[in-house]
Amino acid sequence: MNTFEIVDGTFRAYKKKNNKISLNLRTYLLVYTNTGFRLSAYLKNARAWLTLPEETEIEIEELSFSDNVIRNHPGYMMVHDFWLRTVFDKQELKSCVADLKLMFHLSFNGHPIEEPEYIKRKVFIGMESTGREIPG
Repeated sequence: MNTFEIVDGTFRAYKKKNNKISLNLRTYLLVYTNTGFRLSAYLKNARAWLTLPEETEIEIEELSFSDNVIRNHPGYMMVHDFWLRTVFDKQELKSCVADLKLMFHLSFNGHPIEEPEYIKRKVFIGMESTGREIPG
């Protein structure tokens, strides 16, 4: 079983005034654990990549999470707010399904052989059709 899981994988995509595309995901991060701990104290590294249908891989620029636990299920899991955001050069993007790869590296004792955990899942990218652009 994975230690980490995200609840929803729906990215919102917006066209910026500078013609770049902004992708935003706001969801919850589930951390399966038998004890509570402060995530920021033990998470050595976290990264994310998105692969679009035409095989363009984008490294996500911003990955953040709440340090406070939103919900704690003792002996089972902790729930944190979780956000991903990136901006990339692309003139047009249609709603599509893409591949998301997340890497989390927890370290409780700093041992050099601790390995990061990778999660892969399909996500939906929904191009917002509000008719308004967000500032560049």
